[in-house]
Amino acid sequence: MQSIVNKLSKYILSGELIIVPTDTVYGLVCRYDSRKAVDKIYKLKKRTRKKPLILLGYHWQSLKKFVNLKLVSSVILKKYIKKWPGALTLVLPASKHVPVYLNKGFSTIGVRVPGNEFLLEVLKKSPGKVLASTSANISGKKDVKEIAQKVKLFVTAKKGEMSGKPSKIVKVIDNKTTILR
Repeated sequence: MQSIVNKLSKYILSGELIIVPTDTVYGLVCRYDSRKAVDKIYKLKKRTRKKPLILLGYHWQSLKKFVNLKLVSSVILKKYIKKWPGALTLVLPASKHVPVYLNKGFSTIGVRVPGNEFLLEVLKKSPGKVLASTSANISGKKDVKEIAQKVKLFVTAKKGEMSGKPSKIVKVIDNKTTILR
């Protein structure tokens, strides 16, 4: 596993896009700190900028700098963070550390710590232990084949490794919680 993780890490560091299994669906990932790589995702997916990418992190510590913690209830936040790693994306107030090209026009950022062991190993070797991510399909379609042909590397999931269902999305601002999906 380490040789493929090292190979993926080199691609990520060079700004390439890769497709990896997550605990939910295939993820299209790249460096979060590379505008060029993020732009590639939007172009490849034919995705509108009105749909921001999320940040996948190795653990909460790697993600919390992207969150304006002053604008979220620590009690509510702790309740949800306990569900990580797993299929839960939190939409939280964005801090000044979120690159504008990731969430242009939004005051929030989606963050998640996935439960897939392979992906966690990739995240461990990524800049800041964080990757920008979205599902690996053309917007509005379910099939990943079209995108898979256009990326540097597509890591196939092992049988039963992914649920096939997208993550639950919960928005938390101040003391208000909203289930988005």
